[in-house]
Amino acid sequence: MKFSGKVALITGGAQGIGRAYANALLNIGMKVCISDILEDKAKEFIDSLPANHKDNIIFQKCDVSSLTDFKSAFDRVISEFGRIDMLINNAGVFNEQNYMKCIEVNFIAVVNGTKLAFEHMDISKGGHGGYVINTASEAGLDPMPLAPVYVGTKHAVVGFTRSIGAEYHFNKTGIKVNAICPGPVDTGFFRVFPTKCVDVEEAKKLAADMKPVKPEDVAGALTKLLEDDKNGSILRIDVDGLRYV
Repeated sequence: MKFSGKVALITGGAQGIGRAYANALLNIGMKVCISDILEDKAKEFIDSLPANHKDNIIFQKCDVSSLTDFKSAFDRVISEFGRIDMLINNAGVFNEQNYMKCIEVNFIAVVNGTKLAFEHMDISKGGHGGYVINTASEAGLDPMPLAPVYVGTKHAVVGFTRSIGAEYHFNKTGIKVNAICPGPVDTGFFRVFPTKCVDVEEAKKLAADMKPVKPEDVAGALTKLLEDDKNGSILRIDVDGLRYV
């Protein structure tokens, strides 16, 4: 796919990794809708963009745990840009105390978003084909006793991606599905995560030894996935670099 002029919807796009994704896609000529519950952060981000990018980005407030909100985000993209070519399921929650919210946002919303993307992009339904990119985590590849529910949701995303990213589905729909598994990333999410684990003091010790990458490094993983034109692939990114797993 040539990406200039194509359209992407990014959940959790107001800050951190989502913001870095948006910048990366704008830089290759795409049009972007960022959806988030953080309206002020989204407006601040859009206001900070150069003039040539401001015409190619919109914001839609959206709680991805609400299917109604999610459908409205897709409707807004179609209304503004006339099509959609890419969904990035990036919204995420880390909270072992409120574990149901963790499951709803980290996995159920990924499934709902992917299903909605397929409805709009499926070539057998009049769509143009496209991409779904899921932000998973290294926690979707390795165990982490201090955050079992979070880890479970990310393992689910990895398994879902590999399964719906199979050639069987691509041949029917023209949609490629991949996931990015970042290690620790230097965001507000990373800085507070020990307080959301099952054992705060142990989590603080764990965090002290972690070496985070920058959101822009994760956006670089997105660019590589698109350049490599992969399907059903899992790309890991951490201080040791990029590699498919």
